[in-house]
Amino acid sequence: MAHRGEILLLHGAFVGGWVFERFRSFLSHRGWRTHAPDLPLHGPEQAGQQPDPELARLGLADYRAAMEAEIARLPAKPVLIGHSLGGLLAQQLAARDLCRAAILLAPVAPWGIMPRTLEEVSSALHLLWQGGSIWQKPLPPEPGIAVQFSMDKLPPALQRDSAARLVPESGRAIFESLMWWLDWHAASRVSFHRLRCPLLVLAGSDDKVTPAASCRAVASHYPGRAVFREMPGMSHFLFGEPRQEELFQVCADWLADLPAEH
Repeated sequence: MAHRGEILLLHGAFVGGWVFERFRSFLSHRGWRTHAPDLPLHGPEQAGQQPDPELARLGLADYRAAMEAEIARLPAKPVLIGHSLGGLLAQQLAARDLCRAAILLAPVAPWGIMPRTLEEVSSALHLLWQGGSIWQKPLPPEPGIAVQFSMDKLPPALQRDSAARLVPESGRAIFESLMWWLDWHAASRVSFHRLRCPLLVLAGSDDKVTPAASCRAVASHYPGRAVFREMPGMSHFLFGEPRQEELFQVCADWLADLPAEH
C-alpha cells in the first residue's frame, strides 16, 4: 500500500494519546503513518496518581510548544487530527502553517466564540465553584462526571477502562480554554485568517461538552476552508462509541480527497 503521509493526533484534557488506539489502527491500514504523543505530564504513569505540582505551571502555550516540537521531528508536514482540547491546539498550529490539513473532532472553541448551550455555561460555572484560583493548580480527574457527560455512549466495560486511565489536568489550561473571557492573555486565540489549509469539523449530535452548535460556529470562522458534519447519535468521547466506524470512515473519505503530499 502506498504511503499517504504523516498524521499527528492531538488528544484532549484529562486523557493521553491512548484514546486514539482504535483510530490509529484504522488509519494505518489505509496507508497513513500515525503519531499520538502525550501532552506534557499526561503519560499513562500519571493515571491514578496525585497530580504532579509541575502540571500547574503548564498552559496552552506549553502544550502547543510541545506539539510544535513533535511536528519538527516528522519527515514531512502532517495532517493534524485534534479531539476536544486537541482540536483547539490543532487550530492554533494550523494557523502557524504547520500542517497540510486538519480534522477537528468535537473541538473546543477558540477565544471569542461564545457558548451556544446551557451545558457549556454550566461547565464553566462548575470550574469556578471549585475555587477562584483554578488556574494556579492541577485538577484531578472526575471519573463520574466524565462518564456522565463525555463517555455516556460507551459500553459499560469500556467506560470503566477509560475512566481508570484518566489523568490530572492543568487548571491553567482549562481556565484558558473554557473561561477565555476572563483570560486577559487570550491564550486560546486563533488567527482565523491565517489558517489557510482544508479543515473537516465533526461533532456528535448528542455532545454535551462541545455541542454541535458550537462546533458549527467554529467551522463558520473558516469560510471556504472548513467542512462541517454532525454525526447522529454520537457524544463527546467518540472513540469506542457504537458509531465510531462511521466517524472513522467520514475521516478516511475526506483524507482520501486531499491533494497528494509534495
